[in-house]
Amino acid sequence: MNPSRRAFIRMAILGGGGLSFGRALGRASRHHGGSHHPPAGTVITASMDSDRDSDSDSDDAARPEIPLPPWAHGTSSSAPDTLLMFRGNPSHTHYGTGPVPERPRLHWSYGMEDFATTLRGDPILWSGTGWTGQPSRLGDHVFVGSVGRIVYAFEAATGKVAWTQKGRRMFKSSLCIFENRIYIGNADNYVRCLDAGSGRERWRLYTGSDCDSSPCVADGWLYVCGEAGYAWCLDPRTGTPRWRTFLGGIGAGTLPGSNGSETSPAIADGDLYAATYDGVLWCLDIRDGSVKWKADTGDDTDVSPVVLGDFVYTAAEEKAPYLYCFDRRTGKERWRYGNRKGYWSTPAVRGDRLWIGGQDGRLHCLDARSGEPIWVRKLGRAVWSSPAVVDDRVIFGSYDSQLHVLDAGTGREVWRHDLGGRCISTPCVVDGYIYIGNAAGTFFCFGP
Repeated sequence: MNPSRRAFIRMAILGGGGLSFGRALGRASRHHGGSHHPPAGTVITASMDSDRDSDSDSDDAARPEIPLPPWAHGTSSSAPDTLLMFRGNPSHTHYGTGPVPERPRLHWSYGMEDFATTLRGDPILWSGTGWTGQPSRLGDHVFVGSVGRIVYAFEAATGKVAWTQKGRRMFKSSLCIFENRIYIGNADNYVRCLDAGSGRERWRLYTGSDCDSSPCVADGWLYVCGEAGYAWCLDPRTGTPRWRTFLGGIGAGTLPGSNGSETSPAIADGDLYAATYDGVLWCLDIRDGSVKWKADTGDDTDVSPVVLGDFVYTAAEEKAPYLYCFDRRTGKERWRYGNRKGYWSTPAVRGDRLWIGGQDGRLHCLDARSGEPIWVRKLGRAVWSSPAVVDDRVIFGSYDSQLHVLDAGTGREVWRHDLGGRCISTPCVVDGYIYIGNAAGTFFCFGP
């Protein structure tokens, strides 16, 4: 049986012992290691930080710089030849580069450090990469955050660790790279900026609650959401807020670890799209954060919006288990597609087709214009991993512990590999190399 996300959270809260991974620790995870909390929006820089994590590296200043190419990707965290953020660009429509080999081989794997902690007095162990957990690649290095509290920089070809940087709690979201700096949220309530060459922390901003949202940079501004219920626009160089807009999704009746907005904001043509726990898709004006429109999704919506053409796509959990297509200018619903158990996987949309994993243990391929199903591949276990569609292949992980590669046109299985533990993270595919972590503590590189 695939437990729903709500059932999993309740299970973790009532009896966390023995769990090998977590999805949301809730308010118990929000203690960030200090005796006080600064006001939300407070930026702490390396030069003024008097509350250093006791587990952080003490020799940051002595770290050698790894070689990185000069920044050549303009004012956004996107590039046609690599992946620099969750789903590749601010509209979430770039999924990687090929050619994808017919039968990838394992090039290297790495055992990540675990994080042993407690949840309301019960022990819990966090391992590997979380949801969404997509790596990014810049030059000859791959970067990823882990729920073991560590951001890793790996040599892409060998898996050798170039540097690590430790946070106070879990890095669950996907990181973003801009101007050779890394931006990533943490369950300790901070968004951090790290130097990609050394891992040194440049600044961190206190958001007021867990930050599972994956940041992105568009037109020179950094955007991120969080469980405190806000969408933020920040200066990526300093962390200084330009604006923040309250989206809601918190209050009486919200589940611990599932409040506010956990979606990764999508940006397109001056608009920001994000969704919330209380089942609302928001469209904001990126100039000042003002609200353009709101649309009802019916339930907690963690699936990040995807914008292509005239439409924006997102999907909700089990109380309103639908994938939605909305008119991106007005918020009017165009169509919906249900699967009875809901969605945690962000769709991939390319041309007139859409692919999405479901809590129903299936990978669905639809007509992106009408919502009519084209094919459905039954896998048997839930799919939270967001599929990467590269060349004519669909690549994703699953609760069944497999890394799956399907034919994008037919759904036929091309290849699969046992990862040794359930996978809720999104793959990074660059030059046909596949980088992905599981929830049992291992990070992998497959390729030609």
